[in-house]
Amino acid sequence: MNRNQRFSNRPEPYREPRISERPPARRRHRLKELLEFLTITLVDNKDDVVVTERERQGKFYYTIKVAKTDMGKLLGRGGKTIGTVRTLMRVAAAKADVDAIVDILEDIETS
Repeated sequence: MNRNQRFSNRPEPYREPRISERPPARRRHRLKELLEFLTITLVDNKDDVVVTERERQGKFYYTIKVAKTDMGKLLGRGGKTIGTVRTLMRVAAAKADVDAIVDILEDIETS
């Protein structure tokens, strides 16, 4: 048995994937879509939800504006709901190879 036969069943060596400087725009856009989906499913006044995205120094900042009456639903008891939304966004952003920070703004009062 020669050397080539003995080691022919070994898998190929691991090769590091190429990482681009910026993630594709489609992936970044999907992060905003995810945040909009999560926010809209949590609140009652779906038309008042506005999610904005801005980039600064390689980080993506997302701002959620909701009606005053929906703030409690978005925050959750002790901030657990918004904490979970932020965690989901961090995980999705890590997959897209970016940093994502989520903030909330109180928008308008709905009667």
